[in-house]
Amino acid sequence: MATREENLKKIDAKLEALSDEQLDQVAGGTYNEVAGDSRFLNDIGTGCDRYGATKTFFAYDSISDEVSAAWKKAGITMAPSWGGKNKYFDSKNNEISRNEAMKIAAKAFNKDFTKLDMQEYF
Repeated sequence: MATREENLKKIDAKLEALSDEQLDQVAGGTYNEVAGDSRFLNDIGTGCDRYGATKTFFAYDSISDEVSAAWKKAGITMAPSWGGKNKYFDSKNNEISRNEAMKIAAKAFNKDFTKLDMQEYF
């Protein structure tokens, strides 16, 4: 029987092999995605704090509010979902993928999206 660490390494290897377009199709959402968003938004300079999944799990309401406010600074509306897929909307209220939201936000804060460590946000 494989250990948890071995299973996580296998999952990480499979995710690394996916293109951005394929990653967009991966089911997202949950407190873990909100935690990843907090780290991304912190890295691009929105002033959002960095949170891990455990803290976000126990303080979901306040952290998801903080993350939503930080997305707004970048021109994105994020509708969080504790147990389902988060939704992201551009300035024209069109639903967009999380990946596209990140690209727009990075550009809004003059950050090179290609130089961000995306592993930190998943």
